Formats: sequence, C-alpha cells, structure tokens
Amino acid sequence: MHRWEFMRYSGTAVDVELSTNFRKDGPKRLVVLELGAHYSTMRGQIRRRLLDYVVDAEFEINDIDGVIDADREELVLTTDLLRLMLSIAIGAIRGMIALRTSGTFLVHYPLPVYNLDEMVDNIVAAGAEVAYNPMAY
Repeated sequence: MHRWEFMRYSGTAVDVELSTNFRKDGPKRLVVLELGAHYSTMRGQIRRRLLDYVVDAEFEINDIDGVIDADREELVLTTDLLRLMLSIAIGAIRGMIALRTSGTFLVHYPLPVYNLDEMVDNIVAAGAEVAYNPMAY
C-alpha cells in the first residue's frame, strides 16, 4: 500500500490493472504465475499508485509434454492451462485483496470479475508477431 497516496486520496475514480509473468522451475516441474493487481487514481493530472498486490501461484505439472514448451527465453502454455491458472490465481488474489483492504476506502473497489476468454485472447495476442505492411500507409 502506498500510504501517502491513501492519505491524499480525494474520491476520484480508481483504476485496476492486472499484470502477469510466468516462469518454469524445471527440476520441480513447477510453473509459477506471478499475478499482480495494481490500483491507481488520478490526482493533479498524475497517475498515483494506491496499491500494488503481487502473488506467486505455483502449479505442479506432472506431464509437461504437450502442455508446456519452454526454452531459455520464453514459456509457452496451452490456452486451457493458462485459463485454469488465471482462474485459480485471480480467485485467490481477490480474497487476499478483500482482506488487505478491509477498513479502507478500497473496500468499495474489489477486484473486478474478468472474462477469462477475453483475457486469454489478449495475452495470446500480445505474444503474436505483427508483420509490417508498407502498403497500409
């Protein structure tokens, strides 16, 4: 919690953003999803951070073949596994944030309910290459 920003909060709209990061621990057959919820507001034309809450969710995958493809630079998961991991982690972090923000004004801003199909599509699209088309300009 950014306590100084909490003290100076003036009732403006609160935005919530999610961040994700994935990593693999090969010897333990673990895939770790780092999920962050970031609350911010505008004050004085500057975006002010109110709360950054980040958790690590560890998933043990018994049969990695066909589900995860990893090399030194990237980790590729199936969309079904990705959807399952996000569903579990978002549900958990929603409860943690509710406990952490009880008694503050953020109790009125619970973590929203997300459409996981749309979220997975956005994550998949973020990793897709876009070819340059000079004829489009």
